[in-house]
Amino acid sequence: MENAAITYKCPECGGELLWNGELRRFFCDWCSTALTEKEAMELNIISRESTEEQQDDELQKQFAEDTDVYVCNSCGAEIFCDHNTAATFCYYCHNPVSIKQRLSGSYRPEMIIPFVYGKRQAIAAFKAHCMKKWFLPSDFLSESQLEKITGLYVPFWLADCDVDTSVAASGKEVETRFRKGEASETITKTYSFDRSVKMKYMGIPADGAMKIEDSLMDAIEPYDYKFLREFDMSYLSGFYCDKCDVTKEEVRSRVKKRIDENALNVILDDLKRYESVVVKDKKSRITGIKWHYMMLPVWFLSYKHHGEIYGFAMNGQTGKFAGKFPLSGLKVVGTAIAAALIVGFLVYKIGGIWL
Repeated sequence: MENAAITYKCPECGGELLWNGELRRFFCDWCSTALTEKEAMELNIISRESTEEQQDDELQKQFAEDTDVYVCNSCGAEIFCDHNTAATFCYYCHNPVSIKQRLSGSYRPEMIIPFVYGKRQAIAAFKAHCMKKWFLPSDFLSESQLEKITGLYVPFWLADCDVDTSVAASGKEVETRFRKGEASETITKTYSFDRSVKMKYMGIPADGAMKIEDSLMDAIEPYDYKFLREFDMSYLSGFYCDKCDVTKEEVRSRVKKRIDENALNVILDDLKRYESVVVKDKKSRITGIKWHYMMLPVWFLSYKHHGEIYGFAMNGQTGKFAGKFPLSGLKVVGTAIAAALIVGFLVYKIGGIWL
């Protein structure tokens, strides 16, 4: 009989409880819950996710039957879409996509935000965004290049949770007094204080696609969740979906970092009257976490230049752009030579006048 690994789920946030020898407790790094072995056994903790998956089996099966998966021979990207949409090239590396297979696994989203911007609008917005980029390669805005802009539903994990953050800090107040006929006097007062805040967060996002840069997806936020709809296959018609290959366990640290930073900023905003603030200690407790698996709309364009792939993304709901632009070496050198010639000519003319 094979040995089975026993996994304990945190009763507060659903995270993994790991044994901490120093504390002699099962400890959750996510929300700081600590349980003795006896307490963990008495709670008989069961994964909430497994129960939900069992209830969702029928929907997952139907979703798989209505979906085609294409695999890129070059970079291994997996693209899925409905039966009426055929993938012809990989939007990551521009190579042809030819392998077609059935979808397997639990990939059916819970909710979706439909596209607001159509392809023509996306191309027009992209051209406008590039108007002042003088050193782009000559074929960057060619019709053949812009036709490859792809409407892509990107998988996202959204987290709802409660956060209790406390901060111990010190702050300085600096006052300068002026007396008639005398030198000014500066008085500095240092205060120590504790601040705490309790907040409820809804929809903290983290993309679930490994091949898309996290920073690129972060840069085109936010999305307006008022337009979230229950997932329906009809929204996929004419668009592609990226396959979710990052689990919610793998995005926990990203989500926690965003929450910690935001909660700290909320507290620091309350301390603006101080000249300087030094944070000495900070503690955050995150509880009641609930995960949602969503598809969010992105217009995606990649460009291959000297062997490097440049990715660009546009929020398919708001039109917000992000991406790193390539530089044409010929244009940069040509501009530098032209500038040098102009400067040389001006120096020659001015020197001739003075002579």
